[in-house]
Amino acid sequence: MFGVDRFDAILPPGTGAIMAVGASQPTVVATKDGRIGLKSQMQVNVTADHQVIYGADLAAFLQTLAKIIEDPKNSHCNCCFKY
Repeated sequence: MFGVDRFDAILPPGTGAIMAVGASQPTVVATKDGRIGLKSQMQVNVTADHQVIYGADLAAFLQTLAKIIEDPKNSHCNCCFKY
């Protein structure tokens, strides 16, 4: 909304995790066939208390989130978010 492309969220006391999502930006990337292409990318950052949230579970959540954002037509939202 404000065009901020990245930031870090500070975890408030008593909170398990907080996610910061930046604005999407057109970015030059290498494509699967080895060429150069333009893709829209955004920065997502999660700050977590690892006494509350197991890091591997959080990584799996971010992986699922990325798959849903990259291909929303192919997502099955009723079963993806098991957290």
